[in-house]
Amino acid sequence: MLLLVYYDYSRLSELESLAGSISVTRESPGIVSELESAEIRVLVENPSGRDVPLAEVVDHLPRSLAPVGRPGASMVLPRGSAAAFSYSVRPLLPGAHVMRSLEVRVYGPLGFFVTRRTVSSTTAITVLPYYSEAVMPLKSVERLWGLVIRGKATGGMFDLADLREYVPGDDYRKIVWKAFARTGRVYVREDFGEVAARVLVMLDLRAWDWTLGESPNTLASVELRALRSIVQGLARYGVPLDVAVCCGSAVKVVRGVTEDVARALADVFSYVEPYCRCELHMDAFASAPLYMGRSTSDYAAALLITNPISLAAESPARFFELSSAFGGRLRVLVPRFDYELYVDREGLRRLYRIASDLLERAGGALEVLEESLFVRPIEGTRRWG
Repeated sequence: MLLLVYYDYSRLSELESLAGSISVTRESPGIVSELESAEIRVLVENPSGRDVPLAEVVDHLPRSLAPVGRPGASMVLPRGSAAAFSYSVRPLLPGAHVMRSLEVRVYGPLGFFVTRRTVSSTTAITVLPYYSEAVMPLKSVERLWGLVIRGKATGGMFDLADLREYVPGDDYRKIVWKAFARTGRVYVREDFGEVAARVLVMLDLRAWDWTLGESPNTLASVELRALRSIVQGLARYGVPLDVAVCCGSAVKVVRGVTEDVARALADVFSYVEPYCRCELHMDAFASAPLYMGRSTSDYAAALLITNPISLAAESPARFFELSSAFGGRLRVLVPRFDYELYVDREGLRRLYRIASDLLERAGGALEVLEESLFVRPIEGTRRWG
């Protein structure tokens, strides 16, 4: 028995070199939707000229990804061979989930000794949050149009909203010849209802947003669902959109969301790693337009998604400065949530009253979204909906 143990031990140095020669790669879908499982495929290759008697590969998962089944497998790898295994994960939170490494274990011929090696392999899965088509940033479509359409109708022969210079491809029937006769330049008219003013949608994520509530209905998850619902709702009406998200040490921006909503949403949520927190004050959003080559005056409205707890933690002076930067066009949107579990009812009313007063002084407004964005288990199944 001692000789067998010694034999296995004597192969230990060889095992270390074998472990170093094994190549491991991971494949995963780049984008999935919240509440869906994602399949992970791991490919293991032995390009060396020696047989590996027994290898085990175990994936390292962040806590935001729950494995469905074991995220690993054992295998025999003859020289020059390859093997693969698959497992599934269930994202517990929306955002970008990053898997950074796997562990390779190589066992001796008799299994008494093992050597371990960590293999770096970065794979990211962007999880788009659940969204509701019914959620709108204002209480009705009529109010929405009143916000985003420039009120420049002048009546007369045409319901004229604006004039702009002609560009190739414009309808020649919309050329305003009187303007051409007066200026010598070709202008086309834009009718009322055709000119949608730009909207900036902002999301402020704080550390406590991830801990309030229980997965899959943390406050952060609800705010991310509100962001997607609002963006898709406005984009459906053709409203030009930009998005700014604070989840870290900088404000991340995505310009021209309406031009390609699917791509833009993937970009937005790839910036949000679970449990990240905004390290800046709210007035940092006032500089977001600069990052996109715009100014605050380019926006007919700026919509800030946040919560009363974050509002209470912010300095009133900084919050008022943000409101003033957008010239009275700031709308603070508060998703529906069980805030009463964390703030007493009277304190919550006081927070809303203070925030509303500050916004009104700067010409803005605060609104609580009426529709719940909670997801609940479907009775009799393991699915959520």
